[in-house]
Amino acid sequence: MAQQAVTIRDVARKAGVAVSTASRALGEGSASPATRSKVRQAARELHFVPNMAARQLTSGRSNIVAIVITESPDFAFRDAFISDIVSRLMGSFSKANLLPFLVLIAPTDADGFIRLLRNSGAEGMVVVSFHYSKRFATIIKASGKPTVFVGKPPVGMNYPYVDPDQIQGGYLAGQLLVSRGRRHIAFIEGPVDMQSPAGKNLRTEGCVMALKEASLEPVAILPGPYSFEHGIEAMAAILDAHPTVDGVFAQSDQIAAGALHALHQRGKRVPQDVAVIGFDDFHIASATSPRLTTVAQPLTQLAQAATDMLIHRLATGEWKTTVQIFPVTLVTRESA
Repeated sequence: MAQQAVTIRDVARKAGVAVSTASRALGEGSASPATRSKVRQAARELHFVPNMAARQLTSGRSNIVAIVITESPDFAFRDAFISDIVSRLMGSFSKANLLPFLVLIAPTDADGFIRLLRNSGAEGMVVVSFHYSKRFATIIKASGKPTVFVGKPPVGMNYPYVDPDQIQGGYLAGQLLVSRGRRHIAFIEGPVDMQSPAGKNLRTEGCVMALKEASLEPVAILPGPYSFEHGIEAMAAILDAHPTVDGVFAQSDQIAAGALHALHQRGKRVPQDVAVIGFDDFHIASATSPRLTTVAQPLTQLAQAATDMLIHRLATGEWKTTVQIFPVTLVTRESA
């Protein structure tokens, strides 16, 4: 026989208080510290799970926040950045007693996005890995929900955001390649529809700045997905068109790993023949051979800052801050 769910009445009975008192003590209502402690202890012992629908009816709030990712599921579950930042966002929202709801939707499924957003009951949202489309931009605006982006939003989308210092990251990568004596440097970029503002890649901008200081220009710039496969294909194309290439700035660790694979297939030594720098500092950076020199993103800071910004907006109706940029770190290993 299935065990009956524990109710707020059971918690009140065990704590020796009225149901209304138990409800206030478990929520945001008035209750003395001693009463709140007693009720919450009873709830823990009974493994009580609050009925969020009932809480919303009494408080007018759902405590639900949507984490929106506009990627195909097969890519999202393989991508290190998405899995890592989502995990950290889930943790920071849960610690704040909010309920994160993952909205994973393909960039072409606007109708599905509308349904998920409506049915989630979310009070606000954090947007991660956003591929720009006018339709999706319109949906986010029409929702009227307080929204924070992880990564600078595309031009025309004026939302609060957190971001690593993309220009600094590119500059550090270019500076290191130049200091290693590289003169024929190529960039393997991420997707064009994720550049911010539209058509402007800040990681590329930073690297170009470093190259210009040495009177150099990139020999090639190839955009594409943040994927291992893109790294292989782009590196092969660069070697075919520019056989003298001696340095590569790959704008994700996945791309960089693909570039290393292609270089190995062509008999190129890394870093002796071609130096390679990635961006992210995920697990794969230490698993490649040679180990990858890369630009480390401050993911914990990004997730906590996005959480704090949204929580403050939901609590006060105002944004305490609308932009937070965090410095990155160059992690030097064997590839450059």
